[in-house]
Amino acid sequence: MFGSLKEFNNIVVSGPQRSGTRIAAKIITNDTGKNYIDEKDVNYHDFRLLEWYLNQGNVVVQCPGLCHLLHHITDESTLVIIVRRPIEEIISSEYNRWDKVSRKQELLKYGYSNGIISSIKYNFWDKVQKVTLSERAREINYHNLEKHPLWIKDRKNFRWDQTI
Repeated sequence: MFGSLKEFNNIVVSGPQRSGTRIAAKIITNDTGKNYIDEKDVNYHDFRLLEWYLNQGNVVVQCPGLCHLLHHITDESTLVIIVRRPIEEIISSEYNRWDKVSRKQELLKYGYSNGIISSIKYNFWDKVQKVTLSERAREINYHNLEKHPLWIKDRKNFRWDQTI
């Protein structure tokens, strides 16, 4: 599905929390043979650690907490991908899985004190980041991932960390 992305030295996968960034990054890792770096490995919000991993090369980094800084990735060999998922689904997935402090923290990164963070992130991507990154900006539709063999079909009791 994503084998053609091997040409890029690094791939950063981001988007709103609960949009499918982890499974997208793991599928891309599987298809490209690159090394997977989880958001925990960049301390969720540490751009300097992200840059360090990108300097190591041959990585796929999952980092929704750094979505607001994607346009600052200057390495021309790094592809930046946003996962697009319907906002209603993200909100439903957030319910009881994402605390109010984390939501507030994400809003403040974009200069907001309230609002729907997934909508704010997608708007910023469309108006600023996609334009700045130009040819290095791509999008993945969350539901297209369902076609991949690594997709977990039984999601009734699905946990955030339940991926390959």
